[in-house]
Amino acid sequence: MRPEPSVSSSAFRAPESSDLEPMQLGRMRLLKGLLFILWRSWSYCSHLSVKSQCTPVNRRILAGGTSISPSEGSHTLIPASVLLNGSVIKCSVLIDSDAEGNFVDVEWAHHYGLPIHSLSSPLTVHSLNGQQLMAVTQITGPVSLITSGNHREEIEFYLFNSPSVSIVLGHPWLSLHNPHINWAENLILSWSSRCHAACLVSAPSSVVCSVLQEEEVDLSLIPGMYHDLRAVFSQSRAASLPPHRPYDCAIDLLPGTSPPRGRLFSLSAPERVAMEKYLSDSLAAGLIRPSSSPAGAGFFFVKKKDGSLRPCIDYHGLNDITVKNRYPLPLMSTAFEVLWGAKFFTKLDLRNAYHLVRIREGDEWKTAFNTPTGHFEYLVLLFGLSNAPAVFQTLVNDVLRDMINDFVFVYLDDI
Repeated sequence: MRPEPSVSSSAFRAPESSDLEPMQLGRMRLLKGLLFILWRSWSYCSHLSVKSQCTPVNRRILAGGTSISPSEGSHTLIPASVLLNGSVIKCSVLIDSDAEGNFVDVEWAHHYGLPIHSLSSPLTVHSLNGQQLMAVTQITGPVSLITSGNHREEIEFYLFNSPSVSIVLGHPWLSLHNPHINWAENLILSWSSRCHAACLVSAPSSVVCSVLQEEEVDLSLIPGMYHDLRAVFSQSRAASLPPHRPYDCAIDLLPGTSPPRGRLFSLSAPERVAMEKYLSDSLAAGLIRPSSSPAGAGFFFVKKKDGSLRPCIDYHGLNDITVKNRYPLPLMSTAFEVLWGAKFFTKLDLRNAYHLVRIREGDEWKTAFNTPTGHFEYLVLLFGLSNAPAVFQTLVNDVLRDMINDFVFVYLDDI
């Protein structure tokens, strides 16, 4: 519990306006059909009981013991997705430990067609002195919410006027899932054991869903006959989690072995910045998820020729005990035989090629890796796994089999 300073009842004031947002309301209580809001007016002095010795300070609205300023950077916002009628709605959610309920903005809910029902007993919002501020009369039906890449749940929201943020997850949500949050970086680092059993399931494929927020692409220089191929070159689709297929990468271990726990590498300041961005982007895309695996390979960076940093995972220990996939890779010398006599050539380099293949369900824990800020595991194929080349070559060979040795040569992601 946080200690509360002793303040006389005259120090509390009702808000001047009822156009409020959940993060501005301080502690909200759902008790006996009422939402009580505690507005605090603080004074700073050496002896709080002596009013004449107090120096008034501008009133601030507190949440979780920390003042909330109008600056968006002070809010704990995380990326999320709402699944509705086969579509994925991208949004940001505010995590507010002092909101005793989960809320969605009224206009946002109506705009995207969330199922809405009237409450049998409306909740009235009161200030501490009993003044009624507003009423909550509606609640959504259960909707699927995905946070931190692969954490999926069915959840209901109270409807509330909150134009600057779409969704607010309050204290009940935090108590239910008990996530470990990096508040400075707005990252969820790990989840409770309950979540690993019930919520951290395979995320749906965004490839088969119609994404409401389509990326804008300039097609003015592209001939009209090729416009229908726009989706093939979509960057968002290439960076999203693919579905499970027969080509999933299996990680079978030699009998009597288990993945070793690797070392934790020290990272420089620029590397830590690059690591946080990589983790944030990968979590948002659903390519990795927080892990409680007993395995844990080391995470580090190597510099590319252009000076940028490439993330690497040290899977030497895992590869040593993995049953090898012996699918053959093509000989480079045969490429010249296939292409002999051709006059025109086209080379295709697949975008995020290995991320088109999932790790076999149940084997994800074996890919776990350690970072200075948390423990994660992969849901997709990645460089460094010993069977990655063979698995990917199997996929592309089967997709292009009718053209191979005719006018196409394929070596991994180079076509």
